[in-house]
Amino acid sequence: MEFKTFFSEQARKPSGLFGRMIMSLIFDHGNTVVNTLMRDALEIQKDDRILEIGFGTGKFLRETAQLLDTGCIEGIDFSSTMVEMARRRNRKFIEEGRVSIRQADFETEEYTDACFDTVCSANTVYFWPRPDDVVKKIYRILRPGGRVVLTFEDIDQLKERSLDAGIFNLYSTRDMEDVLKRNGFSGGVDIITAERKSQKFHCATAIKKA
Repeated sequence: MEFKTFFSEQARKPSGLFGRMIMSLIFDHGNTVVNTLMRDALEIQKDDRILEIGFGTGKFLRETAQLLDTGCIEGIDFSSTMVEMARRRNRKFIEEGRVSIRQADFETEEYTDACFDTVCSANTVYFWPRPDDVVKKIYRILRPGGRVVLTFEDIDQLKERSLDAGIFNLYSTRDMEDVLKRNGFSGGVDIITAERKSQKFHCATAIKKA
């Protein structure tokens, strides 16, 4: 297996020693900008019920839980390696009921309609094999007036990296806007861009009509 394929697969679903030791560091440090963009866009209320798709090491779960009171942030991830790390990192908040963690694939997991105030995800859109189905599901499980927040890297800088095109599906800001609008969020999509050391990161936000 070529290293670019191995690395791309680890980025999609971390596993083993490489996932625990290497990918965890990449996620914690490499996702700093997109996590900040995502947190700012959430406009968190203390009683919110939030879902994070693909939580990685659980760092964002922990940071968000500190801002909640009667609310809860739930995370879903299909990597057993990341689930183990996130549960350790969030043990206190899990016991307090402010964090809930599921090991599962979001596409196949069952959720009731209108059960979340916000659904968010950082750097996972590349790995959605059927993005239209995922966005339709997000729309369904959001309450009226609820918010979706998706962060991702700029397509041009990702094209410069050695990534497996069979694993990474790259999105421009226009692509992301289109997939959200055609799957429920027709009221409009806001895109915020942040730059760090010549690198660009984007945050797409849309509201489900009340």
